[in-house]
Amino acid sequence: MNFAVLNAAVVELRNSLRSFVGEAALAEVTVAPPSGHDDETSFLRLVSWSYVLLFEAGRVSIAYLLQLPSGAQGLRADPVSARELVHDLRTWSFHNLGFLSDRDRAISRRVRRWFIQTCGTSPPHNRKGWRLCFLALCEDVHAVVDHCQGAMSTVLSADDDGEAATKDLRRRIDRAWPASEFHRLIGDASVRLGIVIDPQRFSEGRLGSWRKYLECIPNSDDLVRQVLRIMERDLLAHVEDVLPIDGRDVMEALNLAPGPEVGSMLRRARDIFRSGVRDRQAILNALASHANALREQPRRETPHARPGEADS
Repeated sequence: MNFAVLNAAVVELRNSLRSFVGEAALAEVTVAPPSGHDDETSFLRLVSWSYVLLFEAGRVSIAYLLQLPSGAQGLRADPVSARELVHDLRTWSFHNLGFLSDRDRAISRRVRRWFIQTCGTSPPHNRKGWRLCFLALCEDVHAVVDHCQGAMSTVLSADDDGEAATKDLRRRIDRAWPASEFHRLIGDASVRLGIVIDPQRFSEGRLGSWRKYLECIPNSDDLVRQVLRIMERDLLAHVEDVLPIDGRDVMEALNLAPGPEVGSMLRRARDIFRSGVRDRQAILNALASHANALREQPRRETPHARPGEADS
């Protein structure tokens, strides 16, 4: 198995998907392909090319087809595992694995085990080793492509000519917005609401939930308007959760020492904030008034001695 055979199989799959699903079903891979087959640079280029194919150009369509039965025979590798291998190799090759997390150590073990099984060393140290790994990776990625092509054939041979499956895949692709589109929408929403955020940082940890919500919106609805409603909800929740002051501000403004009273005042500050007071100094002033009222309260509640009463 060489790269030319792999690339030809990808072109065939792309043509099938574009014919029955649409132009966006499998985008072109625009990163530079490998120029050789027996050196480290060519192997790393193959890793990058394969990652873009499986996780970017075909992020939706390939993941979808891997879930379907396929008539492909004689595959060298399990296609799902082969796709995961590409992800591991890309992480191992282009990211700094700190080995401080279980995930980093697991990726390193899987990649090194694959190198040893494929060429006998980890990593390869000569042209023969790099050639063996290069050709093996071509076969692994080819197994993914073959499965997807077989799945397409299975779909199209169904009683309804695969209309249900192709319609579902087309719908998923239409809703597979890139991260940049979510960043643009949340940026516009933050300006509209007068909330200052970094769109990319704000989106971290929220993209997954936004994408899941997008997948569930009925076809008859305006997708952008529906997603914007969720984004604006998250923006408002963010504003409600982040006070313009912290414990040090409270200690300085009220001349307090560290302790439970600072926490109590911060909870009071949150109540003031949620009532609509957003200005930092206004919140501190309200806290000062509250603290003064608390100090005055014991004096007001202390009963005065009646005339004629004396201390015993």
